[in-house]
Amino acid sequence: RALVLALACFLAGSPKAAAFAPRLGSSPAAAAPSALGRRVLGGQVRTPAAAAALSLQHPARRRGAQQRSNVVLAAGRMPLPCGSLVALATPMMPDGSLDVGTLRAVLQWHKAEGTDGIVILGTTGEASTLTYEEKEEVMTVTREELGGSIPIVVGTGTISTEATISATKQAQRLGADAALVVTPYYVKPSQAGLAAHFTAVADACEVPLVLYNVPGRTGVDLSVETTVTLARHPKIVGLKDATGDNTRVGPMRTLCGDDFKLYSGEDAMARDYVLQGGDGVISVTANVAPGAVAKVMAMAKAGDGAGADKLDSTLAGLHRDLFCEANPIPVKWALARMGKTASGIRLPLVELNANFHSRLEAALQAGGCIEGVAGASGGTSAGPDDSWPAQEILLQGHLFDSGLINQVLELIENRGGDFLILNFSAQPNDQRTEFNMRRKSSVNLKIFGADKEALADLIKRVKMLVSVMESADGELTEVKN
Repeated sequence: RALVLALACFLAGSPKAAAFAPRLGSSPAAAAPSALGRRVLGGQVRTPAAAAALSLQHPARRRGAQQRSNVVLAAGRMPLPCGSLVALATPMMPDGSLDVGTLRAVLQWHKAEGTDGIVILGTTGEASTLTYEEKEEVMTVTREELGGSIPIVVGTGTISTEATISATKQAQRLGADAALVVTPYYVKPSQAGLAAHFTAVADACEVPLVLYNVPGRTGVDLSVETTVTLARHPKIVGLKDATGDNTRVGPMRTLCGDDFKLYSGEDAMARDYVLQGGDGVISVTANVAPGAVAKVMAMAKAGDGAGADKLDSTLAGLHRDLFCEANPIPVKWALARMGKTASGIRLPLVELNANFHSRLEAALQAGGCIEGVAGASGGTSAGPDDSWPAQEILLQGHLFDSGLINQVLELIENRGGDFLILNFSAQPNDQRTEFNMRRKSSVNLKIFGADKEALADLIKRVKMLVSVMESADGELTEVKN
């Protein structure tokens, strides 16, 4: 009891004093070490003195860290992990109905393969096509199979704040460890609107939230400044960053603190994201190569860049070709090809175009997901990285407001070529209330052609497109191979 009183005096005048005040007049149980004598901060158990010292060093950040830990522990929820969290594709029968038996088997497969977390009912899970009852069934089955052994994150974000609160409360009731909440899409709220939206959801719900920023799909960017502000909320515990801009992770790690989880949403860039300070990836590739993705993330988190790069290179074809058509079309075809699920998918999505089958099979083979695929010559087919001639280019300009980058990528694919995004960077957003679509960006692309003539034709057409789209103020530079 003396320790409790000393701590209360030390914290007098701070927001924590008011929080502890009701406990001081309670029964002797209030002084138990489990209540006040130990605090969990950033995954470590610390004494009150150590916690107080941290609070003095970084008052706002440490306050958020303590409260976030208390929110998770008080409800008996599993804390968010580092490593590989799979953005799970929802198994369906050929007629599009839920395949609950296969869902159970796939969940157990991920547990055995070492997947660190399960993210259900996101874009990859076709949540927008599922009914309320179907979502409830997916959550219930996932909890039955993995509850208490692997953290379960449920996608609950919608265009409406009230609908998002309702979906998040549903996930909370069914035992989710956290909710993944995407920025409202299509309506393009300001930064103030985004902050108010996420704050309203966090205030209304008990389950911890992971922010999801994917401007390429939603049309709105959650700025670093807004993310840092929201990270102070005790129930906002992480971010899925699908901007493709790995320069953000360093500042966010510094300003949000070590306990705030930072996940890449871009499979091809996740290794580098973690090496720069991130915690892991919410991965589509992990649907088909769960063990390999988990190992890459573990190596990167441990600082083993060479080891992570070597293993991740075998997955490069999957990182690329699982997006040859809109997600989750390719990954659902790949899972069926592996014999893990049936081929079911719901309209308006349809099964993968046959033109991409051999290409994705080669990527599955390179990633160790299936055995060698017999080619026309009797050998095995190789992906573009192995046999196609390639040219690296640097594309700079106003790539987003004009739609130039999307048109370049579509041109390459429509002409039978392929591409690999090597690097992406963008100027900081200089508008505090709106996403600045006019900021300059640069993208390093490796363009593949079936042969030298096809590659030369692709480069010629891309140059022509850049010159025609004057509004993009674009510049293309061929990088010496």
